[in-house]
Amino acid sequence: MIFGFNTEVKSGDTVYHIQSEVRQKDQLLQTQVFIKGRCVGKHTASIAERAADPDFSEEHLHQLLKEQHRGFVVAAREGRIETMLSPPPAKQEEPAAKPTAAGADDTGPLDLS
Repeated sequence: MIFGFNTEVKSGDTVYHIQSEVRQKDQLLQTQVFIKGRCVGKHTASIAERAADPDFSEEHLHQLLKEQHRGFVVAAREGRIETMLSPPPAKQEEPAAKPTAAGADDTGPLDLS
């Protein structure tokens, strides 16, 4: 069983919480970086191609995750972590509800995007 990594790194006045895990269902290695509990960015790397290799083992997977995590820890210590991150998706504001006429049919498909 693969476990993730969690590391706190202080750089200047900022404390970064770096969390890395394997998302096996998505065949990804994911590292997220938090400041004061808020996700400030993430990085994902696909393992799909490697996972298809019959010689690819859980030990290889653990080593890849460890290397990815270590790279982010080093970057945080060196003050360059922002260059390695993709920003988290922006929160989308809900559109204002449109008034409907009495008896209007609101049974159409839902757009959850």
